[in-house]
Amino acid sequence: MKIKKILILTIAAILIYSFLPLFYFWVTPPALSNDNNRTSIEKLKNNNGDYFSFIVFGDSHNGLFTNDASTLKEIWHMNREDRFRKVPIDFVLSVGDVTLDGSEHDFKAWKKMQALIKYPVIAAIGNHDDRKLFEEYCGDRQFAFSDRNSYFIVVDNADGEPELAWLEERLKEGQKYEHTFVIMHKPPCDPYQQEWYNIDNAPWAYQLRKLLAKYRVDMVFAGHKHMFKHQRFDGIDYITTGGGGMLIEIPESDGGYLHYIRVMVNHDYVTYEVRKISPPLWLHITYYLGKEALFWLRNWYGSGYIFGRNSKVIGPKVQGLNDKEYWFETK
Repeated sequence: MKIKKILILTIAAILIYSFLPLFYFWVTPPALSNDNNRTSIEKLKNNNGDYFSFIVFGDSHNGLFTNDASTLKEIWHMNREDRFRKVPIDFVLSVGDVTLDGSEHDFKAWKKMQALIKYPVIAAIGNHDDRKLFEEYCGDRQFAFSDRNSYFIVVDNADGEPELAWLEERLKEGQKYEHTFVIMHKPPCDPYQQEWYNIDNAPWAYQLRKLLAKYRVDMVFAGHKHMFKHQRFDGIDYITTGGGGMLIEIPESDGGYLHYIRVMVNHDYVTYEVRKISPPLWLHITYYLGKEALFWLRNWYGSGYIFGRNSKVIGPKVQGLNDKEYWFETK
């Protein structure tokens, strides 16, 4: 009986401890960051050398306590990225949806988060971010800047089709640099086709992919979908990184987990790593375990789309994978 009480108290203490960062965030006076996109870019002008890193994340949706708790944990890990001082971390990029619903309360929560990040922060606008308040709290919605041997183009496509003529002018400017990176909120390709969001058929998405291929950009970073996904079209790497704090609704096995991306530029070489972040323990128990259990139940019941039904093989079609390709029939 005594061991049982000790075990219960230990678990309770661990859960409370996992909640403390959010509690401190609530009670700490709001030391909001005064930096915006323009002032953050100014801090990069004196950077030298062709060996550096930057961090990309998105869809923090700050203003809701569950999202704030996850973002706080990600920021803690981000701030430790340069602890070995081997590669300088120049800045942090957000691919948009910094707020839950675009209210002033939510923007203040984001600015409080930004003040905790020790690197300059540059943000794209997302479809959840009010345009007027975004300009007030974050600055420009569409712009380009350089850092060392690289050129970065931040595109406003929060409401749909981007300004392709403006983008092409920036892409021409980017030809002067060793690397070009494009940042936007909505990806011009489907990172997860088992969802309502299907962008591949939009004319602007096709035109945008062809335009980026024409100028041979290195990487395109986007969010909108709360997941990680790496895709490649026409030789261009497309990274969807929407795991910045919002509750993830996609199964973990498909990329539905909290994370951020660390990108390293080494002269003419570019690579990246995914930093997978576990949610706070209290949030893991109250939400993420249940989410994964529901997807496990779905997979046990049947395969297919999120709300799909069972399928059965009804016969071979032609020679293919494992010597046969099959027709499927939905029950």
